[in-house]
Amino acid sequence: MAIKAVIFDCFGVLIMAGHVFLRRDHPELVGLINDLQAQSDVGELSRGQFNATIGNIIGITPQQVDERYWGTNKYNQPMIDWAGELKKSGKYKIGMLSNISRDWMDVSLPFFDRQNLFDVEILSGDVKLVKPDPNIFILMASRLGVKPDECVMIDDVEKNINGARQVGMHGIVYESPEQSQIELEKLVSQINA
Repeated sequence: MAIKAVIFDCFGVLIMAGHVFLRRDHPELVGLINDLQAQSDVGELSRGQFNATIGNIIGITPQQVDERYWGTNKYNQPMIDWAGELKKSGKYKIGMLSNISRDWMDVSLPFFDRQNLFDVEILSGDVKLVKPDPNIFILMASRLGVKPDECVMIDDVEKNINGARQVGMHGIVYESPEQSQIELEKLVSQINA
């Protein structure tokens, strides 16, 4: 067995998401925001519908919701650069696995960037599976053409890493670019030795 693929979560790893600020500004709406996000993640609610619902409740336009919260998404450039370096090395297939619908993703990380960076991308809204469901990790390994135990999943949510581990994947709970790189190097040196 050897590590042949590295899989990245998007929000919280490659992109620092603006939804954190929405929850911070409106703690009384966290339950509703989570429910709307869950609907959006499986493709049942569009970005426009999400923004209209939130805007109606907090008294701003859907465009203002988009600008104030989703416009604050920031690329985690060190992680994006590292993913690119791993791909260029030719040692690993690179995947992205995110709980998000396509209309959100296409605005957050343009398709042409993703196409160049990832060998495979799976968005929960496309496949109607949401992390930490073990089946989404099995699907990712299959599409990458590797076994689950040949993959490392990097995600900022521990329960998602636990879901990956259930199917035999290795996991890194993201804290920082440096920590993730060190942990991957340790895993590769232990497993690929």
